[in-house]
Amino acid sequence: MARDTQETRRRLLNAARDEFAEHGLEGARVDRIARTAGVNKERIYGHFGSKEQLFEAVLSAALTEAAEFKPGAGLTDPASYAAATFDFHRSNPQLIRLMMWESLQRQRLSPEAAGRRARFYIEEAQRLAGPDMDSEDARFILYGILALATWAHALPVASSMVFGGTPDSQDLRERIEKAVTALTASR
Repeated sequence: MARDTQETRRRLLNAARDEFAEHGLEGARVDRIARTAGVNKERIYGHFGSKEQLFEAVLSAALTEAAEFKPGAGLTDPASYAAATFDFHRSNPQLIRLMMWESLQRQRLSPEAAGRRARFYIEEAQRLAGPDMDSEDARFILYGILALATWAHALPVASSMVFGGTPDSQDLRERIEKAVTALTASR
């Protein structure tokens, strides 16, 4: 009976996404990933080479999914884009956690991954800003939108301190839209 390598790879990526989101690269355990995926841990090394390469594959897959499936992917209105980004991360908290672990524990990207991400953000910024805005200003506006739309999901304790308790999600979403409208009014 031939092994279904694609199914094994899919199960490993899913199990690893949960493990890395919860424990980070350094705290994740290959044994737990293999057990959750229902495979021998040597399959991890056979498919990915190392735990670090598995982490990169998980993060790459999560970022690709976000770029492809985020409801705001085709939006050109910055406020609507911010609301869609807020909604996406509220429904998909693992991506922010993975990116935070990456920043805390890796602090480096392969040149290919860095290039892909930079191109994605440059294109997003230009699409949102329009053709008349300077590229640097466009990227700064995108950065502000992403910060506003993700802060509450990335740092819920800090957010509750700022708001004096857990903010109402719908109210926060609406306030973010208004803030982004003000931020981009002069564009």
